[in-house]
Amino acid sequence: MDALGINGWNLAVQFLAFILFIYLLWRYALGPIVRILDERSTKVSESMAAAERMQAELQATASRNEEVLAQARVEAQSIVTNARAVSDATIARAREEAGKQADDYLTRAQETLRQETAQARLALREEIADLAVLAAGKIVRKELDPASQARLIEETLAEATSGRSGNNNRPPTPTTQA
Repeated sequence: MDALGINGWNLAVQFLAFILFIYLLWRYALGPIVRILDERSTKVSESMAAAERMQAELQATASRNEEVLAQARVEAQSIVTNARAVSDATIARAREEAGKQADDYLTRAQETLRQETAQARLALREEIADLAVLAAGKIVRKELDPASQARLIEETLAEATSGRSGNNNRPPTPTTQA
């Protein structure tokens, strides 16, 4: 090996130093990052499963509301049928009452559905924002102060929201970080 200009002792020391470097890199840098990313991935999966459960509950609530609305319509129809023996004024009142009940059931069902959907979206939005901040912090290797972090999250979510609503023609606003 000396003919090639390779010193066996130096090669062995360099090989051991390289192995030590790889071990320390995995132990103190890559290992914790991979563990944190796995934990976040698990949390996101759990959040997605929770969102799917909420969506199923919303659909079940909507179907129950439709059943209640159908029942109200049946009751209204029976009121109208029974009211035929009564004067026209009584029939008109019965129809109004049935319409009000049906509208009331429908309004409550729609409001419940809107509230539950908003809660599910908010929970998912917060989880995605946390994951985005963590990933950006790991990539940049620089933690932001809480005010800058909150501003960055809101700007990113505003851009994502405006991008979904059809404002894809507007270029994203560049953000400067301190």
